Amino acid sequence: MAVTPERRRYTMSARADAVARTRQQITQAAAARIRISPEPLTLLDVAARAGVSRATLYRHFASVTALLDAVAAGLLARARFDRLLAALEDPDPVQALRDVVTAGTGIWAADPALVRNLLALASTQPDAVPVIAQLEHGRLAALERLAGRLHQAGRLRRGLTQDHAVDLLLVITAFPAWDELRTARHRSPQAATATITDLAHHAVTADG
Repeated sequence: MAVTPERRRYTMSARADAVARTRQQITQAAAARIRISPEPLTLLDVAARAGVSRATLYRHFASVTALLDAVAAGLLARARFDRLLAALEDPDPVQALRDVVTAGTGIWAADPALVRNLLALASTQPDAVPVIAQLEHGRLAALERLAGRLHQAGRLRRGLTQDHAVDLLLVITAFPAWDELRTARHRSPQAATATITDLAHHAVTADG
């Protein structure tokens, strides 16, 4: 019996859904493992945790770096990274700064254990270095753009150069600063975010 176009489309859609579910299953297993420990990750360990064969895992991820990249992408999606991108476009550069910092710390708040161990993993596993480098490059690019907009609008703190403003923002908005407030100072995620946002504002803006 001939296969109808409708049946063919249904079969292809079902296969695509199954592939997507398996990929998500593997990525979630990797994230769960990273939350537990910053020890080096292996594809075999993740395959066992995800309940898939090594061959299946390799069809989705050819390397640990590719898998970690998917874990990071999943975190950004869950943390609504699109909000940070939208905040960059606010007409008021000072408000853009506050909203970007708030959105950025929202990424940390979405999964602190995962972020903490993912960053730590870069010091023990070379496969993680490109992933963290890409995340940090994105953070630097956003802060450079914000500092540039503040400079052009005449809103940088007096005597502060654009480059120095970027340096200050890089230190202030780094995860360890937010995490220190959460862990050592026992602040809520909202309180830690408010402190980091205010600090960034006061450190670099003329009206801070």
